[in-house]
Amino acid sequence: MIVIICDATQKIGYGHLKRCLVLAFLYRKLGVLVTFLMRDAAPVVKHLLKGHGMKSVVSDHGDYRSYLFENKSLIQMVIIDHYEIDADFEKPIFEIFPVVVVDDLCRAHWCDLLVDQTVSRKKGDYEKKLYNPSSQTLLGIQYALIDPVYKPIQTRGDKKNILVSFGATDPGQAALKVLNILEQSMNKKGLVFHLPLSSLSPCLDALENYRVKSSLEIRLYRDLPDLSSLYERCGIAIGAPGTSLLERIYCGLLNLTVVVAENQREVSQNISQLGGAVCLGEIQTLDPSLLTRTLIRMIDSQVFGELQKKTMALVDGEGAVRIIKQTLALISVETLRPANKDDLEIVFNWQHEPGARKYSRNTNLPTKKEHQAWFETVLSSNTIKLHIIEWCRTPIGYIRLDQSRGKEEISILIVRKFQGYGFAKRSLLQVLQPAKREYTAVVHRENNASVGLFESLGFHCNGTTGEYGVYSTF
Repeated sequence: MIVIICDATQKIGYGHLKRCLVLAFLYRKLGVLVTFLMRDAAPVVKHLLKGHGMKSVVSDHGDYRSYLFENKSLIQMVIIDHYEIDADFEKPIFEIFPVVVVDDLCRAHWCDLLVDQTVSRKKGDYEKKLYNPSSQTLLGIQYALIDPVYKPIQTRGDKKNILVSFGATDPGQAALKVLNILEQSMNKKGLVFHLPLSSLSPCLDALENYRVKSSLEIRLYRDLPDLSSLYERCGIAIGAPGTSLLERIYCGLLNLTVVVAENQREVSQNISQLGGAVCLGEIQTLDPSLLTRTLIRMIDSQVFGELQKKTMALVDGEGAVRIIKQTLALISVETLRPANKDDLEIVFNWQHEPGARKYSRNTNLPTKKEHQAWFETVLSSNTIKLHIIEWCRTPIGYIRLDQSRGKEEISILIVRKFQGYGFAKRSLLQVLQPAKREYTAVVHRENNASVGLFESLGFHCNGTTGEYGVYSTF
């Protein structure tokens, strides 16, 4: 089990929870139980967690550590994304569990891994702030936590539909201020303003009343599970440079940002410098004419496609996978064991996974009888070794070594749902010996993943056999 400590409240919004849910979703795909440890979570928050298949435990702030210590035999790792938890609070947790901290304020921490997705964040920003000398850092926009639900979503570029998003709760009523400004000059432009909010928002009633009386066309949405439909419909967004800004960039919206919290200043400025948004300053000093002029100019722009392409290039959506790769060894290391007769069925099922044999020399799917004959031959052979790869005591693939003429041909299969997380490379490193022995691998030229894998391990192509390249190393 992994425990994630974060909160989602009326005051702080859903930002911490949203980015933690992205990680939790991928861990669940790998078969890891994820429990969210929170303070008094509102029913809407509990419903959101349940909808994502997550377990939640409500605890008082001072009780976080009590829960962890009482359940330490079950917990493999703790993730903390919480502004009110500091290094002093983290230290006793760090002494027992691997700790991953998600932060964006450059605070001091006790952790094994620090993740900060802030644009242009540098290692020096955390210099002398990580008390564990072995701490690793994952910094910058390449680690942006984008929900996989947005992968197929791209805006249709309709600039008449404007998303207004200042967080799930918008406690400072920034959306209301923006709409008040726009009503003075945009009420005859034929625009539609879309506002997603949580039912926790303290300004929901005020916005509903404003919507009814306003000359603007305003549509309110409560407790949407995600913003896919709005990201697809809207071409422009006005909002805070928080967690959802990176989602909007990823989906190709053009963005106007208004800072509503101190920790957003740097993000807004850096994103603006990279061309991902136009920064309009802070909500307290927002210039009405600047907002209006900039929005009109963006609506009238004839180069939407060029701007969109530049914007989308900033975020590739792979940040969560990169983070997961770095945390898997903290949860459990891969182990190898000799295959035995009890593995016959599971290896047969692996061979029949979609795409498993696409790049094999023999792409035909084996029958149960053919597989059994092959498997029995492998187990009884003196020249073939079949290793089952396990992670968290779960079989996730195999490595086969075929010895012939002083060489060992190596092949590997990783179960589909475990592919892309570095399991293959880490497992192969356990097999490849530094002794003077030549290893070969026959890899299909179009199998880019395998070509990259073996080249990263020092293999080089020294021959071709039809569509296959023969890679070797010592």
